[in-house]
Amino acid sequence: MTANVTSEAPPKPGFATFFERSALVMFALGFAAGMPNLLIGQTLIQNWLATAGANLSLIGLLSLVTISYALKFIWSPIVDKTPIPVLDKWLGRRRSWMLLTQVVIVLGILGLATIDPSSGLDSEGNPFGPFYLFISIAALITFAGATQDVAIDAWRIEVARDNERLAILTANYQIGYRVAMFISGALVLIVVGLFAGPAVKGKLQAYSFTGWRISFIVMAVLMSLSIIATLLAPREKVAQDNRWVPPSHIPNRGVVDVLEWVARLGLIALAACFIGTGMSGKPEPLAWLFGSLYLPGPEAGMTAREAMGAALSARPWGVYQQLGYVVVGLTMITAACWRVPFVQTRPAAYLQSALGDPLRDFFGRYQSVAMTILLFICLYRLSDFVLNLASTMYVQIGFNLEQVGAIQKGYGVVVSALSAVFTGWAISRFGLFRCLMAGAFLQPISNLSFILIAINGPELPYLFFAIGVDNFSGMFAGTVFIVYLSQLTKDGFTATQYALFTSLYALPGKLITALGGRIVESFARSAESGGPASLVLPWVQNLPPVAFSDAGEKLGVSGTAYAAGYVMFYFYTTAMGIVGIILAWMCSRGKPRQVVEAHIAAQQAAQADRQAQEAAKAT
Repeated sequence: MTANVTSEAPPKPGFATFFERSALVMFALGFAAGMPNLLIGQTLIQNWLATAGANLSLIGLLSLVTISYALKFIWSPIVDKTPIPVLDKWLGRRRSWMLLTQVVIVLGILGLATIDPSSGLDSEGNPFGPFYLFISIAALITFAGATQDVAIDAWRIEVARDNERLAILTANYQIGYRVAMFISGALVLIVVGLFAGPAVKGKLQAYSFTGWRISFIVMAVLMSLSIIATLLAPREKVAQDNRWVPPSHIPNRGVVDVLEWVARLGLIALAACFIGTGMSGKPEPLAWLFGSLYLPGPEAGMTAREAMGAALSARPWGVYQQLGYVVVGLTMITAACWRVPFVQTRPAAYLQSALGDPLRDFFGRYQSVAMTILLFICLYRLSDFVLNLASTMYVQIGFNLEQVGAIQKGYGVVVSALSAVFTGWAISRFGLFRCLMAGAFLQPISNLSFILIAINGPELPYLFFAIGVDNFSGMFAGTVFIVYLSQLTKDGFTATQYALFTSLYALPGKLITALGGRIVESFARSAESGGPASLVLPWVQNLPPVAFSDAGEKLGVSGTAYAAGYVMFYFYTTAMGIVGIILAWMCSRGKPRQVVEAHIAAQQAAQADRQAQEAAKAT
């Protein structure tokens, strides 16, 4: 039996719900969430700095500025526990944090528009002077953007706890995010191109700081609209905790407490370096500490960072090292929050309350099924995690970048938006758990659409079909999964628990995506040598000669063998989806489903009681 809030079920939200105040606000906030991440991580790092003259090593290093999004769970308790003076009483906990971070992002983007990064690069693309200020502002923007994400996610969950309305809000969030992807990518480059001259093979012919400045000013104006959305957003329905107060029985030890804070926060910062290296696969966060241990010898002519980077990129052992660094980092965070035996201190009490209580609450609520749910969180989208080579395959088989970019960023965004709307309706019509199962099947099955490209070559109808199917299924599964994760959280711990869930969900993907290329190459060699993969060679015999010819030549195999490698790879990713299907089935029935539904009902009942009390006070 599942619990119900009332004996009479509330009416199902209709299509008009997508245009309610909270849903339209959610669209704008989804746009705000997507803007800083993509604007800095992709447009600024990969495009602006490349045209400004930064060398590839520097660009690779600077991609770490977006690591804040992977580490946001570390400081998410602050968003749960800390009221911002004045703003907290005026706007509420979530909107006050949203407003603060949005102001920082807008000012940061305007700040970038005043600095020409090329003025801080020498003739070899190495940085000096003004460049460090430029990239520091970019890092501040991503930190504020990650914090904004924490606040927006918590607001979305707390403003609509029931599945149906939460599904509509999540769908609008996803649509806004996809629109931000297009505007912060394609629109920026279009504006820059107007000042820099015609494009040549997807790269700007000349560098124009004026074009970049105008583009970023436009982005700052668009981002400022999110401030209006935040002010118009309805207040969340959850009573927030007051500022944390130390237990009265724990004495204030003055300087000793300060020193303990320094030690514990220093350990957390070091843990962030471990997790950053593990999640990104880049040595920079830890090269200063461990890089020299990777040096093979002075005769190798490698720096410590280069040696460590080579070890992390080695397959498959590099992935195991990344996993090890993540585990060490999480262990260090646990140690930083641990209470010293027989000693009670205020720093330990705060950290245990901020990070420990959300975890204890989760395991206390879900008890025997907690580990099943966590495993499901980690592996539900496993088949999509290894699907990171599609764009590479498009180019290798013979599509040009303009075709791929136009279809992915235009047609793909439209399909994703339509899928988000359909998903919001489907959850309202069929229920969360049925849609969760449907998403588990759609993800691996959609991978088979890429086989049509590997078999038929660079034919646009197959490209449209594959990108359409992938975007539709990915958006459907992603939106349903976000709604499920949102319902697992508890009022008071919303920001922290959701940030932890999303970090767990992203971790396997960060660790195993790098294996995709190696898997394709292994299958290609198998096909070339008459191994099991050669069984699909007859399927690819009609490919044009140029298809995969360059990639095959580099690997030492024929183009058809390389194509067979991709065919087997997509069968492999489809088979991996069986794990997600099994776990989705386990969590969609029996006790795992019952405890989640009981929790949802309890949260709705608590909100209804609070609203009734507020209404009674008002009258």
